[in-house]
Amino acid sequence: MFFKRRSRANSYIDNDPPARAQSQSYDDYEKRPDSARKEPPLQSPTDEKDSSAMYPRQQAPQETYSRGPTVGHNAMPMGNPTPPMAGESHEPMPDLLAQAFSQAVRPYKEKIEHLEAQLQDMQQWVEQLEQQRAEVHSWIDKRGLRPDVPPSIAKIMDSTTADAAVTLNAQLDRKITIVNFDLHRLQDDLNDSISSSHFASAMLKFLPDIQRLSLLPAGPRHAFDLILKLGGNLNSHGGLDSGDQSDITARRDFYGRLDAAMVEVVQRRFGEGEEWNVQREIKRIEKTASYLKTYGVEPYFPATLDLMRREVVDFQQGGQPGQASGMPQTNGHGSPPRYH
Repeated sequence: MFFKRRSRANSYIDNDPPARAQSQSYDDYEKRPDSARKEPPLQSPTDEKDSSAMYPRQQAPQETYSRGPTVGHNAMPMGNPTPPMAGESHEPMPDLLAQAFSQAVRPYKEKIEHLEAQLQDMQQWVEQLEQQRAEVHSWIDKRGLRPDVPPSIAKIMDSTTADAAVTLNAQLDRKITIVNFDLHRLQDDLNDSISSSHFASAMLKFLPDIQRLSLLPAGPRHAFDLILKLGGNLNSHGGLDSGDQSDITARRDFYGRLDAAMVEVVQRRFGEGEEWNVQREIKRIEKTASYLKTYGVEPYFPATLDLMRREVVDFQQGGQPGQASGMPQTNGHGSPPRYH
């Protein structure tokens, strides 16, 4: 049943006629000519006006994009997708687990960054200290004060300075020469000879530095020459012809201490396995010993001479270098040293 509004008043009319009348109207419609069938039914202006006022038509939205070709009977239109709005942005969903992890490790990251900054500052400070240390060591060497530095500083200088043995040997040799010259000049100024015991005590003060030199690489060779120089300075001091028993005793004690120090130096020198003319050094010591023997001063480096002779004999018999001295070869070379 349909109701049709006739006017603005709330009056509706039942448009459904009785069933018989409706079937009769269908028969009448069939009996009409074709021209009458095609004509649209007339509608009163009042009905059109009221219908448009009651139910206004809505304009369908026009499509802003062109539809693509369709394939098949029920295919959907394949057109370009609608572009997103200018202010619309598609952001991914936040990862709550990653955010929680980053917040948990943030204090540790900050602590690590702080420690890295401190480490960098400490490295710069250490580099500055090393530069200052090198400058101080250079200042000490320029003034020849390496033999006079404390043991703690001497140990650092010997381990960090290139050619430490050569530098220390040059400064020790110069210092021994200066002290020997000062003693002779003092003796000349006094017009009296200095006793051998005083002279020997002045020379023995260099033994600790010579022993320090022998511990350095290539140091035993220089230490060997410096010990012989100490004995030669006392020999040139004079007073051998005086026949004083106290003078002879002081000389024997002095040469005995030099001999004990020389044995350690020779052992280390044999251990380095350098090419060394041992026979020449033996003859050099024996010549001085025979000279002192004429004045009653003996022996002169007896333990040193015995060690050097045994080493040469063992080497000539095919023994291992350094076997007689008890110091194995440490030079690292494949060929043995030549002792001649």
